[in-house]
Amino acid sequence: MFKPRAIFRALVAITLAFVISTQLYIQPAFAVGGTCNPTAGNLPICPNTAPSESASFVDPTATVNNPTNITLGEKVYVAPFAELDATNAPISIAADSNAQDQVKILASGTGVEIGERVIMAHMAVIKGAAKIGTQGSTGPFTDPNTNTQFSNTIPETFLAFNCEIDGATIERNTVVNFLARVGPGVTLPAGKVVLPGKNVTTNLQANSGSLGKVVNLTQADVALMEGIIEVNEAFAKGYTDLARADLTKVKGINEAPNTSFNSGGLPQIGGSPTRDPNYRNRIIGNITFQDSLADLKNKLANRISLRADEGEPFNVGSIAGMANDVVFHALETTSLTLGNGIGYGPRALVHGGRQIVGGVANGPETSVGNDVGLGPNSVIFRASIGNNSALGQRSAVFNSTVPARTAIASRTIYADNGSMILPVEW
Repeated sequence: MFKPRAIFRALVAITLAFVISTQLYIQPAFAVGGTCNPTAGNLPICPNTAPSESASFVDPTATVNNPTNITLGEKVYVAPFAELDATNAPISIAADSNAQDQVKILASGTGVEIGERVIMAHMAVIKGAAKIGTQGSTGPFTDPNTNTQFSNTIPETFLAFNCEIDGATIERNTVVNFLARVGPGVTLPAGKVVLPGKNVTTNLQANSGSLGKVVNLTQADVALMEGIIEVNEAFAKGYTDLARADLTKVKGINEAPNTSFNSGGLPQIGGSPTRDPNYRNRIIGNITFQDSLADLKNKLANRISLRADEGEPFNVGSIAGMANDVVFHALETTSLTLGNGIGYGPRALVHGGRQIVGGVANGPETSVGNDVGLGPNSVIFRASIGNNSALGQRSAVFNSTVPARTAIASRTIYADNGSMILPVEW
């Protein structure tokens, strides 16, 4: 454990470097058989001639290295500041998959192959030679909660917040939980869920629940994945429509797509609706900031993605400081409330959602109180954090209400109001 104020002061003292680099790839556009290379002619809509209902969308802030070595299927959504690096090996992402904010795919060896309906959640990292959701059973599986059998014949694969896949094979109908890792040469079989923070380094650990690294897939897991896929398919279409109406609408501070789950609209900054396509970060949708735009330009570093395009509204107090690569997002029908004087460390994620009580999502929504310090690579999801608290680096608070003046140690998973406290093993 450590002192919250020390963390807070350290975060506030972060030097904010505003260096922006943009890479342009002048290569011929290519699209065939429902796939597309995200070359300059196919950005941000891939392929640029596709109907909105089948087009893929690559946010203009995403980094795309060696695009002729990258293939996207239909209805793929690549979110702000994701990185697809095919410099050393190919990357393929099949239809209906998504690479969310700050996802990094760093291909080497034989490359990275992403199958259909794969969710790469905020800040997930895939590196080496990896296969995700390209093979594996569709069931039947036994749900440990109900002891009943079920199949998922249109399968999904879920890589959760800040997880890492390093040279592994992740079969379909699986979940790799937040801040978990699956290492080189390991195959995670269909029907398995890696627990938060676990480091799976052998096939035995990936198969056997008795070793404490994995549990069995549930029908609730499948329902969550299906909902995420539907939302991100809507993003591919919604952002495509915005870009075709006016390319500047998918840049900087701007509106969210109007969808069945979001009203669209512009951020409110310093009391005024604000649109600034030239702003270096992505701030989208129904977010209200206490700070002025001038203050945000001084307080926010780079590659920051604050998206109220699914859940809304977001209410953000006066910010103490925000380092590189921070992400805000929320599940549909939920909001996000952030207090004054919060210091956000690099790659911190605050994700809105309603806490689950008695198996039903009817608890409090995600919020963070005043004068809180969030360490590097920290995660808050379906949780409320009290005033004057601190969350250490590579730690997570999940489905919990944390009292004021609480310090969560580095590399710690704090879940279900402390009934589950696990180490992050890597």
